[in-house]
Amino acid sequence: MSERREAAPPTAPSPVTRRSTATREALTGWSLALPASFLIAVFFVLPFGMNIGMSLFDWPTFGTPSFIGVDNYAKVLSDPDFARAVLFTVSYTLGCSALGVAVSLGLALLVRPRFPGRTAIRTFLFAPFTIGFAPAGLLWLAMSNTRTGVLPAIAISLGLAPEGTDWFAHTGSTLVLVIIMTVWKTIGLTMLVLLIGMDSIPQEVYEAAKLDGAGAWTTLMRITLPLISKPLSLVILLTVTTTFLGFDQFFTMTEGGPNNSTVTIVYYLYNKAFVNLDRGYAAAVAVVIVAIMAAISLLQVRLQRGKGATS
Repeated sequence: MSERREAAPPTAPSPVTRRSTATREALTGWSLALPASFLIAVFFVLPFGMNIGMSLFDWPTFGTPSFIGVDNYAKVLSDPDFARAVLFTVSYTLGCSALGVAVSLGLALLVRPRFPGRTAIRTFLFAPFTIGFAPAGLLWLAMSNTRTGVLPAIAISLGLAPEGTDWFAHTGSTLVLVIIMTVWKTIGLTMLVLLIGMDSIPQEVYEAAKLDGAGAWTTLMRITLPLISKPLSLVILLTVTTTFLGFDQFFTMTEGGPNNSTVTIVYYLYNKAFVNLDRGYAAAVAVVIVAIMAAISLLQVRLQRGKGATS
C-alpha cells in the first residue's frame, strides 16, 4: 500500500515579486486613468488656472491688462447686487430642490410597481429631461403668455387668476413659474436614479416587513428610504448643483426681471462678462462661484459620511 504524500505548503511570494506585482498594478491603474486625467487637466484645471490669473487683473476689452491683486474679489464681496443675486439663488435652490426631490420620490414610488402602461408612463415622465433648459424655458414662456398661453387660460377657467394677469410682472409668480418649469424639466433623471436604488432592494425585505405587520408609511420610512440613502444623496447633490447654477431658464423666461429681482449668480456673471465687458471682475465672480459650489459639495459629502457612520 503506497504512502500518501502530503501537499507541500504554498510558498509566500518573495519581496521582489510583490514589488514587481505592485508596480505593474500601479502602472496599469495610471495608464487607465491617464486619458481622463489629461482631459480634466486640459478642459478644467488649465482654464480654471487661467481664470484665476485673469481675476487678478483689470482686464479691459481693449487695451493692456493691469495687475490689481485681489481688488476684484473685494469688489465682488462688497457688491450689494452680488449679495442679492446670492440670496435669490439660495432661495430658488432651496425651493426647487425640496420640491424636486419630493416629487421625484413620489413619482418613483408610484411607477415602481408593475401595472399596464408602466413603461410608457416612465418614458413620458423622463422625456422632458431630454430637452435643453433654453427650449424648455421658451416653451413655458409661450404657455404662460397672457393672451395666447394655455396656463393663464386654465387659471382663469378655474378662478385662480383674473383675466389679463401678467404672471411675469411680480417676483413671486415669476419664481413659482420658473421653479415649476425646472422641476418638470429635471424630475425624469432624478426619478430614474431613485428607481434604480429601489429596484436594488431585495423583495424579501418587504415580504418580511409585511409579515411583521408594517404599513406603507413604516415600510417607506424604515426600509425604503434608509436603503436608498446613497441614491437619494446623489439626487440631492444633482438637484442642488443644477438649480444653483441655473441660467438658461432665467435668460429665456424672465431676463432677470421684474426689476432685476430674478438675477442668479450665473446670470450676474453673464452680465459682468458679456454685457458690461468687465472680464477681470467676471473672472473673480467665476472663482467665487466655484468656491461656493465646492463648499456645498463638500458639506453634502461630509453629511452623508456622518450619516453613514451613525447608522
